[in-house]
Amino acid sequence: MTPHPLNERSIKNLAGVHPDLVRVVEQAALRCDVPIVVTCGLRTIDEQKALKAAGKSWTLNSRHLTGHAVDLVDADNYQYDIPDLDKIAKAMREAAADLGTPIVWGGDWKSKDTPDFELDRKAYPASGISTGTLIAEKVGTIAKARATIAATVGTGAVVAKEAADAVSGVKAPLIPPVSDGIAQTVTNVAGWSKVLGSHDASVFVVGAAVFAGVAGLSWAIAKVRQ
Repeated sequence: MTPHPLNERSIKNLAGVHPDLVRVVEQAALRCDVPIVVTCGLRTIDEQKALKAAGKSWTLNSRHLTGHAVDLVDADNYQYDIPDLDKIAKAMREAAADLGTPIVWGGDWKSKDTPDFELDRKAYPASGISTGTLIAEKVGTIAKARATIAATVGTGAVVAKEAADAVSGVKAPLIPPVSDGIAQTVTNVAGWSKVLGSHDASVFVVGAAVFAGVAGLSWAIAKVRQ
């Protein structure tokens, strides 16, 4: 009995993969100069989401979700070595041509995915995920962004209120009588600093900006009256 050209791990990972693609992989394994290992075949949507979240995939619309794609490596070290993957790609293309099964290699893409081999969408148009699911994903992303914006605006309102409360804590007038001039303004700086000491840095920044404007206005009024 002729042994199977693929190891047990590969055979297991081909479960659920489209039969036409399985045949291409098996034929390629027979003719390839390096031993082929199937590291991934059919995936669940949860597995795909996890890969996307980890930055190992850039899409939820993967052909792996419908068994129209496989990831292949060479068996010597299970790494995505380009020279070995070039040999695997050559064997896959030749096997696909002999079997009349059009395939696409991720190594030919602009954003390369060298382990990925897929059945051509033109001949095998099944999508990886429904349009409804993709829309739901986008809606969820938008909702999350809106929640973040709302939280940020709310934080800003709290900071502004605390700054206003800090301003009200200064008993001396922020804009002193013109006769007191800059001396009174300097006195207010000390009072302002004491009040701000009990608040966080964000309140200090907002309050300091407000006070700087008031101090400038006080100075301008004093200059005009001189």
